[in-house]
Amino acid sequence: MRKILPLLSPFHRTDRTAMKNSTTITTLTILAAATALSGCSAVNSTLTERSDAVEIYHIYDIKTSVDTATIAKAASDGLAANTNSVQTAMPLQIGKNVPTTPGKFTIDDVAAGLNGQNSAMLKMMASQSGGLGLKVATCADAVWTSKAVRNISGSNNLTLYTCIYKYRSGYNVDMYAVFMKQSGGLYQLVREGANAIAGTPEEWVNKTIVDTMRSIERASGARAVHLEGQPELGPLPAVDKLSAK
Repeated sequence: MRKILPLLSPFHRTDRTAMKNSTTITTLTILAAATALSGCSAVNSTLTERSDAVEIYHIYDIKTSVDTATIAKAASDGLAANTNSVQTAMPLQIGKNVPTTPGKFTIDDVAAGLNGQNSAMLKMMASQSGGLGLKVATCADAVWTSKAVRNISGSNNLTLYTCIYKYRSGYNVDMYAVFMKQSGGLYQLVREGANAIAGTPEEWVNKTIVDTMRSIERASGARAVHLEGQPELGPLPAVDKLSAK
């Protein structure tokens, strides 16, 4: 007698097919989600607004017998060529002898150690500079000092201090800066377009320092020697080839 095998229920077949389809859909969903997350990560990285702060210093020596007023005017003119504002001071040197070796600037954090009602605001401002605080250059015994600011709204800000120290063989020019740059966000494409045409903010920082020393060299007829500095000066904007002539 032939054994009759039981027929599988059509509902049973449908359940198995549905299970396979469900597994396939789940796999595709996971893959799609992973791809989307990967894309979002790249987009988020681009759209994230960033603010970077960097300290810069460079010291130059220039051996010349030119008077202080000539050197000071040259430095001021050089700074003014690439900044929005320049504040200068030339302290009296009554009773002071010209030293054998030049002095050197120091760095002070204005916000550090402050107490009281006004300190809270200063410390809040300091926290916006990437942890650098509110640092300034102190030019003790310098014959000329300046504070120059180059500010491009929504892009970058440079605060550059210059201390000129006279000594028997000439002058030392100490330059200290805090440079802050914004990047990312919706305006990044605009920034990149402007940088491609005019040069990057970092290139303009370099040009500001270099042009100041060029101006002093022209006024004194002497060659400046770079003694030390950080970070290393990089390239200048393409427009420098025109302005340097």
